[in-house]
Amino acid sequence: HGFYWFRLATDVDVPRWHEDRSAVEDLPMLVLFDGWHSLFRERVVPWRIGMAEKTRAQFETDVLPRYIELQRWYAAKGTPVKRARIEDHALWQEDGQEWLVALLELDGSADNPWYFLPLALAWEEREEERVRALTSAAIVKARQQANVGVIGDAFADESFCRAIVKGIAANKEVPTAHGKLRFRPTAAFASLAGADLAALAVGRQQALSSNTLVILGEQLMLKGYRRLQRGVNPEFEVGQFLTEVARYPNCVPIAGCVEYAHADGGTITLALLQGYVSNQGDAWTYTLDYLARYLEERRLNGAADPADVHGAYVALIRILGTRSAELHRAFAQPGTEAAFAPEPLTESDVAAYRNQVQIEAGDTLRLLGERITQLPEPLRASAHTLISAQGRLNARISELAQVQVRGLKTRFHGDYHLGQVLLTKNDFVVIDFEGEPGRGFDERRVKQPPMRDVAGMLRSFNYARCSATRNVAAGIDDPERFAPLAGAWESEARNAFLDAYNAAAGDELFDAPLQAGVGLLGLFELEKALYELRYELQNRPDWVNIPLQGILELIDAP
Repeated sequence: HGFYWFRLATDVDVPRWHEDRSAVEDLPMLVLFDGWHSLFRERVVPWRIGMAEKTRAQFETDVLPRYIELQRWYAAKGTPVKRARIEDHALWQEDGQEWLVALLELDGSADNPWYFLPLALAWEEREEERVRALTSAAIVKARQQANVGVIGDAFADESFCRAIVKGIAANKEVPTAHGKLRFRPTAAFASLAGADLAALAVGRQQALSSNTLVILGEQLMLKGYRRLQRGVNPEFEVGQFLTEVARYPNCVPIAGCVEYAHADGGTITLALLQGYVSNQGDAWTYTLDYLARYLEERRLNGAADPADVHGAYVALIRILGTRSAELHRAFAQPGTEAAFAPEPLTESDVAAYRNQVQIEAGDTLRLLGERITQLPEPLRASAHTLISAQGRLNARISELAQVQVRGLKTRFHGDYHLGQVLLTKNDFVVIDFEGEPGRGFDERRVKQPPMRDVAGMLRSFNYARCSATRNVAAGIDDPERFAPLAGAWESEARNAFLDAYNAAAGDELFDAPLQAGVGLLGLFELEKALYELRYELQNRPDWVNIPLQGILELIDAP
């Protein structure tokens, strides 16, 4: 669920290269004869073409696959990479340094995806500090004549990260073999980056599930995408709109981006530069910690709750509801460019949503039937109950879609939950406008009723309730006694969020206040729970109970 922007103390940074040194010693050795040129037959003299081809083959079939398969951002976990082909590249020189900016196509996955992996090469004899930095992200040892060094992920190289910021400031273009790299600043770049780019302290890279983050001077955040998609990146597009056009203050401002433009006209976003937001962590972690303390206290003293036991937490959630509605009103501004202009919600739209959820319901129950023997024994009875309720499920979907609704379709967050908002000074900042990871860019950019985001947040409260109950009940004889307490908390949190959202949304977005489990909001809650069930069946069978019970509750809700 989401991520943090961590506050880094540069004066106490632990030199982890000492710890990682032994891991580097175990890496294979790549023998070079002319630096990066050793990998490219077209960059060497004719009598060395054979050597370059051999070095390239070793790099693409052994070195890169070995590294990529172990990375968190490699999407096809458990699937071997047969070859990581350098489909395009730039040898980028800046301030006396040179990097291989590589776009890789991975052979082995069904769709042969492209990945972004910029590479830095440092030699021990004259670049000891760079070698130390690259050790934590080392890919292979390198040797050229008497020189020994290391090739690593360039996001671990401070000079590379600073060069990206400088390139964005200069609106730079760098040619590649088949296209070019474009460094694009937004109108907010100067105010976010400041005047002294060279003075920005560069933090250690943080590897996430689909990208890499680097903090620069608690002023900027550099986000490098790994698995690439062609087309307009929603996170950059939406972030730029909210920063420059809508001027929505509770999102992370966008300073610029790096994109790859292929000679055929296609574009791919490689990196995003954002303003840094100091924070106390995301709302998901805050909520789990709050619930853990509350339930543990009840376990220890057993006293009855005072009337306003969750008052401070609920006050925060009301602010979250208000900020969520303000976000959706920002998206609903009239007179904006076509990609963001609001559109009316029609009856044919509602019919299409109903049909899609019915299809997803059928797919989900089929998958549940196929995986039912893999579930823990206590969950199988609930799984059978849901499978046998398919008729009621379809009837419920049709019932939720029968309401007459007037409202707008707009751009929206697309993957909205407690992990996508940062808590900062008793307020919230919305992050990560990439949209749902399993969908393509074009699909993520389609306008939808913003209540889809509301449904995602309501489901997130349900996940928090079940996760906290699961954690505190471990090893306790009577865990069921916590269920009513957690259930009461969830109801209060959901009601507070919706009440504040409705009050701030007014009548601009919908013709009537939203109610949980009712109409299109209920339909989208059900759709989200079906998606969650498919995800858990495929990834975390022990967590199936959360969406399973959520679907059963939504079917029988009044």
